[in-house]
Amino acid sequence: MITISIEDEWIETAQLFGNVKNIVKKALRAYSVEQCQQRINQATTKIASYVQKYDCEYETFTQAVQTDKDFLTKIETQDPLWEEDAMEWKYWVEEQQAWRNQLEAILRH
Repeated sequence: MITISIEDEWIETAQLFGNVKNIVKKALRAYSVEQCQQRINQATTKIASYVQKYDCEYETFTQAVQTDKDFLTKIETQDPLWEEDAMEWKYWVEEQQAWRNQLEAILRH
């Protein structure tokens, strides 16, 4: 268990609304949900830019660059640095999923 010092005035105000421990728990939960949602939204925005740029979802893109020579040729022609995009795109897909998992864990409790 972690102990956190909180200004007396905050505790006094929180007491007006009920059990301070429960209020702090609810506030931290709400803050955590908000932060997870912001990170999910950030990842979603980044992912959407790649979906628009390459006109497909990440899974389709990775499959196509490995199996479709015409697709790969088109991508290499359009953007010679496509591999950097692919790495960043993968990062954002994984980041989005990690924050979704974290959010689901918070909401389960």
